[in-house]
Amino acid sequence: MIEPITSLNDPLEPLAEEETDERGHHGGRLKILTAVILLGILILVVQLYRLQIVQGAAFREEADNNRFRLMTISPPRGVIYDRNHTVLARNRPSYSIGVVRADLPADPMRAIVFRRLATLIGMSVADITRTVDADPGNQFSFIPLRSNVPPEIAFQIEERHRDLPGVHVQPEPIREYPLGPVAAPVIGYVGRISDAQYQRLKDDPVRRYSRNDTIGQVGIEQTFESQLRGQPGAEQMEVDATGRQVRSLGAIDPVPGHNLVLTIDASLQQTIYRILSAGLDRYQMAAAVALDPRNGQVLALVSVPSYDDNLFAGGISTRDYEALLNDPRHPLINQAISSAFPPGATFHLVTAAAGLETGVISPRTKIDCNGSITVPNRYDPTVGTRLNDWKAFGPQDVVSAIADSCNVFFYEVGGGDPSGRRDGVGIDALGRYARLLGLGTPTGIDLVGESDGLVPTVRWKRQTLNQEWVPMDTYLTSVGLGYVTVTPLQMAVLAAAIANGGTLYRPQLVLETVDAQGRVVSRFTPDVVRRLPLKPETLSRLREGMVDAVRKGQTDQGTSYDGAAQRAAVSGLAVAGVVGSPEFGTPDKSGALSTHGWFVGFAPADHPRLALAVFVWRGTGPGDAAQIASQIFSTLKEHS
Repeated sequence: MIEPITSLNDPLEPLAEEETDERGHHGGRLKILTAVILLGILILVVQLYRLQIVQGAAFREEADNNRFRLMTISPPRGVIYDRNHTVLARNRPSYSIGVVRADLPADPMRAIVFRRLATLIGMSVADITRTVDADPGNQFSFIPLRSNVPPEIAFQIEERHRDLPGVHVQPEPIREYPLGPVAAPVIGYVGRISDAQYQRLKDDPVRRYSRNDTIGQVGIEQTFESQLRGQPGAEQMEVDATGRQVRSLGAIDPVPGHNLVLTIDASLQQTIYRILSAGLDRYQMAAAVALDPRNGQVLALVSVPSYDDNLFAGGISTRDYEALLNDPRHPLINQAISSAFPPGATFHLVTAAAGLETGVISPRTKIDCNGSITVPNRYDPTVGTRLNDWKAFGPQDVVSAIADSCNVFFYEVGGGDPSGRRDGVGIDALGRYARLLGLGTPTGIDLVGESDGLVPTVRWKRQTLNQEWVPMDTYLTSVGLGYVTVTPLQMAVLAAAIANGGTLYRPQLVLETVDAQGRVVSRFTPDVVRRLPLKPETLSRLREGMVDAVRKGQTDQGTSYDGAAQRAAVSGLAVAGVVGSPEFGTPDKSGALSTHGWFVGFAPADHPRLALAVFVWRGTGPGDAAQIASQIFSTLKEHS
């Protein structure tokens, strides 16, 4: 017989105390766990809200920046040509190695990348670190470390890009100057933009300069930076985790810079450079400027010794730069425009013009050039200072005095007869006519760094030297000595004005500006500074004296002359010019002073096509300068 189950009918018995405590304990844990889970969910919701709603836009932008890049495309720089379209400056392909900060790994991997890169490009880790960290806000721009890198190095870095995250190889045009030192004083060079330049140019809305741009630093490259620069383009691209392009999403092409056609004749520039360089062992430094007197175009502008502007375009080494800086001949200075020297007897042209225009002398006036004058002391007339000429010439009129380079004649024209028989022009009139002829002020050429030169005045001496002007100052100024200084360019402009009949032009270097499609943007037009307020007879006498200086003969006043510039003569070509040999420095053991050498003139004398100024430092008197002028003028005969 089966017994019935009675336990289901039995009343429930209360739990033991231990069992109740155990169940309550588990229930508490469950509540805590539930609270923790709910709190975690709440935190997660809040965090998701912050990431997606509050900061969603910022994080999406950061993600897009890591994936998408807007890269600037540098515009091709304009090419520079001479007047015959010979290339003077162009672009050649090259490579630049650099980094993008956003693509660099964190330390310690970043330090490893820098060590690997330093070995490849020959740069110290410290220099790499300093360059990269110089602009912390520059996260997505290319920071160049080494320019003009050999192709084999660039290819090696590109092949190892996974070992060098953040390191990029960027094609970069390098400026190339085919004539190198021959044209460097005119063309100049480009270089990395400085902080000061960037601050000045950063807001240019068209050219949009960056901190890593290359801009013109000297010469035509600097003066015409805005025309040569062009307008940058841009490319939107997608990149991978290493920052390398995956695909292009669109691009705006850059606008190339304008090309420049200069007035310079490369053949003449090379010829003058060769001629001047041949004598550097004798005169240490020289400069020459050739102008077209009919319009003021600069045909050649040479300064030697020079420098190779290709060194700067590719990134000059410290050793090469220090060598240029420490060269006592100062090759980095354009001596044709930036240095001023006493003009010596070439200043006779100014004194003659002042004398004829003021009536102190006439074309018929004769002065006995007996070899010297004695200037009495203003405090004790019984004591005087003797001013010697380089020889005695006898009676001279203004034409023969210019031809013979007679100082005594112009001492008396400028300062007067020391005995009081004839008044001179005086320093005020001398200064006025010197400035009218273009001296004592920049010519306005399209190059930075032009010197004013100096036409001294009574006020200048008092303010500058705290001294009073004395008669001796006027006598010395009359023959291009004392305080007066000029640049070779200023003297070439003066020669051109006399040659063309009295028009003073601003010397110009650019013939025309052309865009990338060959369309002329702007053309050269002669820029007249002034018409010289000189009588035609005055200009005629000046030209006559310059023509006679290159030969022997007799003036229409019956005065004989033996031209001081005969070494400038060219067979079959009528040359006009004057020479000067101002003394300078301290006397040697024999008491003799060193001399500079000048030639200032033009040719052909009857229909001038070339006005010329030649200066040689520490030359053998005017002989070197005149001989150089003869060789330069010979090119006119060859191309006539």
